[in-house]
Amino acid sequence: MIDFNSFNKDRRMQELWRSVQSCTLCERLNCRNKVLSEFNGNISAKVMFIAEAPGRLGADRTLIPLYGDKTGSNFEKLLGNIGWNRNDVFITNAVLCNPRNEDGNNGTPTREELFNCSAYLEMTIDIVNPEVIVTLGKTALDALKLITPHAYGLKDSVGRLLPWNNRVLVPLYHPGPRAMVHRAFPKQTADFIRLDKIVKKVRVLASKQNTRNIRNVLSSAKMTKLKPLHYVVSSLLDYLGEVSYFKLTKLVFLIDYTAIQRYGQSITGETYLRLQDGPWPPQLPRAIKDLHGKEIYQHFKSGTSQIQKGPSPRFKPELGEKELEVIWEVLNRYKAYNNAEIKTAVYRTTPMKNILREEAKGKKTINIPIIHKNTFFVPNNLGHE
Repeated sequence: MIDFNSFNKDRRMQELWRSVQSCTLCERLNCRNKVLSEFNGNISAKVMFIAEAPGRLGADRTLIPLYGDKTGSNFEKLLGNIGWNRNDVFITNAVLCNPRNEDGNNGTPTREELFNCSAYLEMTIDIVNPEVIVTLGKTALDALKLITPHAYGLKDSVGRLLPWNNRVLVPLYHPGPRAMVHRAFPKQTADFIRLDKIVKKVRVLASKQNTRNIRNVLSSAKMTKLKPLHYVVSSLLDYLGEVSYFKLTKLVFLIDYTAIQRYGQSITGETYLRLQDGPWPPQLPRAIKDLHGKEIYQHFKSGTSQIQKGPSPRFKPELGEKELEVIWEVLNRYKAYNNAEIKTAVYRTTPMKNILREEAKGKKTINIPIIHKNTFFVPNNLGHE
């Protein structure tokens, strides 16, 4: 396994550039330029700007974010008004390719496209490690929610110093012509002057309190909360490379089911609830979010959620010989199964057979624990429909 974090900053960014250039996750954007390269700016910048997406006449043509069109011209004027230039900052977008509508004009990124690019955005932030993140427009501000949730709205938060993900966040309006209708150039000029003051204040505080080291300590501390479920998911992706979210839930269930049958104890210790498509561990989405952008990343392909091995693992799964044997056995048996086949395999397990028998009698079983505390579901006095 390649230790992405062992590379220096330049090498990590080069690996990220290479990964981005080979990305084919978004069908609508595959024919567009992927705007992440040495032209994005200073990778050691203290300030990172995040806009919405490359413009049709701007970055999609020039490969330089916020450059070559009216939006870029406005942005450079706003920077110049406070004595900044592109060498002082790093600039990227929530979506790295230019989305176009049916008429061939600039379009709005879909939520799926934003989600697919969120792993790249998170890795970019992690590598550049800016003290201040400046979002330009609502889309960029909302894109940060896919990395770490927040409740900020652009209208109420514009120009304010806000905490986000152990960093300073300053939301501003987009410098594009359409956004100028909502926030005219003189007001945006005042916003940038306020931004300059905020950045100067943050730099003074950083020099006194060494906040970069504090952030690193906080980041490392998060890794102490890893659970067996994290290790199982990471191990599965190490082997499979990519798997549908649906199949992943079933593989994790089959691993715990097999472990209980053999050793009387599951590997993850998780509870599995009966949902419409079978057993589901409620903590799995949380585990995926914890690993997202590092060990794995989640994206959508043809509307289906996919989980893929990530480029920057921070740990090696801490699993014993027995646990690894169970995982290997389940993988060998079910790795080639498609979603329908693995669902059938799950439905043939003892606890699911018990569930299905109760359902045939008209009993309610949705959200009933199928596995709980190493115990399989046993029929009891369930209510009727």
